[in-house]
Amino acid sequence: MPLKQWREAERSFVMALAAIIKQEIFDNLSDDLKKEYNKQDNGMFMLDVAPVDDFALENVKGLKSALSSERTAREEADKKLKVYDGLDAEKAREALKKVEELASGKLDDKAKEQIEALKGQLGEKHQKEIDEKVQEIEKYKAAAINSTKGRAITDALAKHKGAPYLADTIEKSVKAEFDDKGSVILKVLDDNGVARISNASGSQDLMSIEEYVADMKGQDTYASAFEGSNASGSGAGGSGGTTIKNGVHVISQADSKDPAKYRAAKEAATKAGTTLQIADS
Repeated sequence: MPLKQWREAERSFVMALAAIIKQEIFDNLSDDLKKEYNKQDNGMFMLDVAPVDDFALENVKGLKSALSSERTAREEADKKLKVYDGLDAEKAREALKKVEELASGKLDDKAKEQIEALKGQLGEKHQKEIDEKVQEIEKYKAAAINSTKGRAITDALAKHKGAPYLADTIEKSVKAEFDDKGSVILKVLDDNGVARISNASGSQDLMSIEEYVADMKGQDTYASAFEGSNASGSGAGGSGGTTIKNGVHVISQADSKDPAKYRAAKEAATKAGTTLQIADS
């Protein structure tokens, strides 16, 4: 056989050993070699090899694709299962059952009792905290009211040079409360408990503490309690450092500034059923 023919035959033989070949290669094969190939659905030609023991010629592309898909699915499954590491399956089922019962509203009596008890505890705790805050607020409100009222009365008496003991009488006629803006307002009440209006011409404002004290100064009942009043008359000495003039207990201005002497004189006048006045200088 010429060398050229031998090489062509050798090339054809090597090509025939390929597992799968294209149409153009198949067409160049000898009729004997063509019998060794089977045409595939994709137009390619696959070598027909008889299997021996565990060896066979197969299309592994599908197997590789299936293997890759299976491997990917397993990795995804491993990732999902990882979050459940350490969980007890039985306890997890019980927990899910409880969740379903809560969602459906189907609870046993014990569970309902526990829930109601918890709600009660929370309610009591919150109510206690609310009550404590309310008490604290009321305490501050009372302090603000007393401070504002006391300062207003003290200032008014100082301005009109009234005796300190008048503070108790004035306070009984004054009501202090908060307005809608949170400020303390003072109201001088009449004998019927109605807020008095200022005596100033054309005014519709509430009477102030200062105006009320000025009004007291002009009354005979309280005139002697203000410096510069004209209390007069003769009489005998009384107890508690006072003298009695026209049936009225009178204390000197110097003694009225002494808390102990003033209290003693006040008690003596009250016991005698009369009033206490401060003498002119």
